[in-house]
Amino acid sequence: MNRGAIFLCGLAALCCGCGHPPPGPKVSEISIGDRSLERRLLRGFYESTGAWRWTQRVWAVSLDPPPPGKDTYLELDFDLPHELMDTARIVTLTARVNGVEVGRETYEKDGRRIFARRVPDTALNRRPAEVEFELDKDTPDPNKNRDIGMIALNVALMELEGTTAYKELKSRFAREGYGKIVQQRNLRLPPADELELMKLFHQLPVWENLWFHNVRLIKNPLDLWMMQQVIYEVQPDFIIETGTWRGGSALYWASVLESMGLEKSRVLTVDIQDSTQQASRDQLWKKYVDFYLGSSTDPEIVSAMASRVKGHKTIVTLDSDHAMQHVLRELRMYSPMISRGSYLVVEDTHMDGVPTHPEEGPGPLAATLEFLKDGGDKEFEPDFSREKMVMTFNPGGWLRRK
Repeated sequence: MNRGAIFLCGLAALCCGCGHPPPGPKVSEISIGDRSLERRLLRGFYESTGAWRWTQRVWAVSLDPPPPGKDTYLELDFDLPHELMDTARIVTLTARVNGVEVGRETYEKDGRRIFARRVPDTALNRRPAEVEFELDKDTPDPNKNRDIGMIALNVALMELEGTTAYKELKSRFAREGYGKIVQQRNLRLPPADELELMKLFHQLPVWENLWFHNVRLIKNPLDLWMMQQVIYEVQPDFIIETGTWRGGSALYWASVLESMGLEKSRVLTVDIQDSTQQASRDQLWKKYVDFYLGSSTDPEIVSAMASRVKGHKTIVTLDSDHAMQHVLRELRMYSPMISRGSYLVVEDTHMDGVPTHPEEGPGPLAATLEFLKDGGDKEFEPDFSREKMVMTFNPGGWLRRK
């Protein structure tokens, strides 16, 4: 470490008090190049280059862990530069939280890496926590009078579900699951052709210009067709929908109920905001639809719906927040409401399945597969006959209660 770096690190420690930043907003994740969070960089860094910084062999930051009682994971997004690996050949990275070693990893090639480890509770006795990383080797910077270690991009203390490693694992789980779904459909079409059809279908611009009773909705018309068939077969007393948006799909469900003469049936729909001003003026809405303002996983709203549908034939369709953990909570909260022989439809499993949105995930399909794996398969099974038109937005998401 050169004298200037030593002086700056010492000055930062003096200003912050014992090497920690002064009190302020909690920070559990740092983009290392973010100059607004420099107060959280304790030692071992060079100047910001935008999204990242060169580090010295040993460097440390100050982070706020999740609340006590929750499992905490340390995750580092970094790059092992060729400048280091060309000379060192093999390097070992060691991570410590409040002086307690939480893991180490040895690398033999340069390139982008994710380092993730669970942090033992005993390492979180001080908050904020001092998070330190140490390489066993560094290398001279050929352009400047200094020694360099890694390129640091992002570091975080978070719950497991928030880590990149977890998301990548569950996204891969969903992709593999989709491959099995295609095989279980047992259609007279090669899987590669099914995939190509789905991708071409999703590229159509029609999804941004669909209306029902002059109210916008973003649905696959083939899935709407299949849903009316499901509704006809089940003859439900209630259809529960999470994710109302403008109310177009709720109006569609209401229209199907009216066409079947199910005048005592109701559509219960929930959303965190009310954008149904136009839909709510429709006579179908007034006759069949009840809107709940709030989160689809709000215990009070879920309890109110459960009380209404108890003992009645009920279909549930999930189309709100598509993040895996949210959908998984919905599956666990709404699945007990489904009557025997009826359906729990997880919409938009195509997003992390096909994939048509490679930047998304883990999402609805990962949640569905996790739900079934964790015991949901005792009560529910995917009904692949609902995917016979191939171009569904809900692959693997048509769950029928046994």
